[in-house]
Amino acid sequence: MKKYLLLSLLIAAIATQLCAQPTVNNKVYSYKNLSIYLLESNDQSSNEYLTLAEAMKQSKIELKEIGTVSELSVDNLSNNHVFIMAGDIVKGGKQDRTIGIDLVLKPSAKKVPLKSFCVERSRWSQRGGESLANFSTSAQTLSNRNLKIAAREKKDQSSVWAEVSAYQTNAGANVKADVKSKQSATSLQLTLENKELRTTVQDYIKALQPAFDNNKNVVGFAFCINGKVSTVEWFENAQLFSKLQAKLLEAAANEAVSEYREDIAIDNLSAGSITAFIKNAQAGNTEDSRIADNMLERKHKTDKSTMFSSYNTEMSTARPVHVSIYSTEGIESGQMQNQVPQDRIQLLNQVPIRRNR
Repeated sequence: MKKYLLLSLLIAAIATQLCAQPTVNNKVYSYKNLSIYLLESNDQSSNEYLTLAEAMKQSKIELKEIGTVSELSVDNLSNNHVFIMAGDIVKGGKQDRTIGIDLVLKPSAKKVPLKSFCVERSRWSQRGGESLANFSTSAQTLSNRNLKIAAREKKDQSSVWAEVSAYQTNAGANVKADVKSKQSATSLQLTLENKELRTTVQDYIKALQPAFDNNKNVVGFAFCINGKVSTVEWFENAQLFSKLQAKLLEAAANEAVSEYREDIAIDNLSAGSITAFIKNAQAGNTEDSRIADNMLERKHKTDKSTMFSSYNTEMSTARPVHVSIYSTEGIESGQMQNQVPQDRIQLLNQVPIRRNR
């Protein structure tokens, strides 16, 4: 009874507050068609988490196949809280998967169901020396906002597969190489490991990583591609973000590479424009979902964005663990873009060609 009372109070607290918004730093960091904006906050929690990558590397969790594409099972073998981020890719098993929800895994929790989507079509057997029953690593996350929207909002496996294929086509065209693996041509994870793609992505990372150095109050970042907002991500404290920052920057770079156009030069948006985008997203229509025993997800939807805020109800706090905002401008509501590169080229052609000043 006490548990449900606390949950009711938490939902009421979330419903009456405007999700705490970090401050957008005025400095813009840019490389080619990718610009990033740091999000800073002095209002942070003291909660500590292991990330999925850390927990897997330290053998503190076991992520297992249960015989279905859409769900995995996870055991926490430690006394730590483990944060599993929506969009994390796990490698191995019968098929590489992406995680469909944010989840804070309780200490010593066992057989916790975990929503997933396949990011490797057709394979349902052992690959090389990998374990068929368990997953081994989680080094990457979904490589663009279209994939994230397909998984988190549409929750549709066919759309996820279509967006994986679209990403491979666009990225391959821009790095002038076949980025599909001979070992498994449909695997997004193996595409993200492609040598030619990684070389180009590393150029972006090398140029932009210094922006995050020695910034203790940074809890997230926003990024724009080709002069338009793509994604905003922030977390409940700088410690958690610092552990996920490299993975998220790499995902932003992967998206930028796939959307690169030599004939587009753009002016950077102002920090005020990013702030306005966030505020508009927060004002959208609201829908709450119970996504796990201890997790509540709040979705805000506008005609230009979809925002997800994930709350750990066990902590009895109205501060979200993680907030993601995806720009949906140019994407029809409820429908993914499955034709490439033509559909996206048409979208990019709508961006005015201007020179940086």
